[in-house]
Amino acid sequence: MRKMIFDINSPLWRFMGFLGDLVCVNLLFLLTSVPVITIGASITAMNDVFFKLREKRDNGLVRDYFRAFAGNFGKSTVIWLLYLVFLAGCVLNFNAVFHTDLPQKKVIMIILGAVIFLLSTTVMYSLAMFARFDNDLKDTVSKAFVISILCFPYTVLMTLLLGVSFLISIENLLYLLYAFAFWFLIGFGLVGYLCSRLFLRAFRRFTRQEDLMALMPEEEEEQ
Repeated sequence: MRKMIFDINSPLWRFMGFLGDLVCVNLLFLLTSVPVITIGASITAMNDVFFKLREKRDNGLVRDYFRAFAGNFGKSTVIWLLYLVFLAGCVLNFNAVFHTDLPQKKVIMIILGAVIFLLSTTVMYSLAMFARFDNDLKDTVSKAFVISILCFPYTVLMTLLLGVSFLISIENLLYLLYAFAFWFLIGFGLVGYLCSRLFLRAFRRFTRQEDLMALMPEEEEEQ
């Protein structure tokens, strides 16, 4: 027991270091997401950090985060803002149809729900791909859409992870208070870390190792 407590290479200390990384990434994510328009770049930066941590090629968590945030700011912000605009339109249409008596009401609502789902998952994969590959916006979005469909089990798992986490958080006032502390301290980092594993599995299904190295940003090859 004493050896485990004082040995920095013990499982206990490695786990504590892992928790520290999650808390740090979580705080960085919150800090850079204060202006809502930057959330897209924050998600990309968080994915970049977790990809590198999983593959043991990180060069300092804070340094990697802000490098990815700045390097992908333009593309990530464009797709995030477009997503918010289209999402708002879909939600308004969904709400309008919900309060009508159209005979095809259920069909229209199902179609709108499917559109929102595909739109959200495509953006989710696109932001992860910005952190992984050096492609232009159009190419990334088209490939993200295809991968989200072909890797549907991973897509569903990530959607459930995000959805269940949110629903539990708002179930009642008591949970809301606990949820606030959870999301503020570690929540976004933990969910991002779990999703990063699914993203990597999805990407590796369609990318050979030599192609993967060629598609990574040049800055990583230079380090």
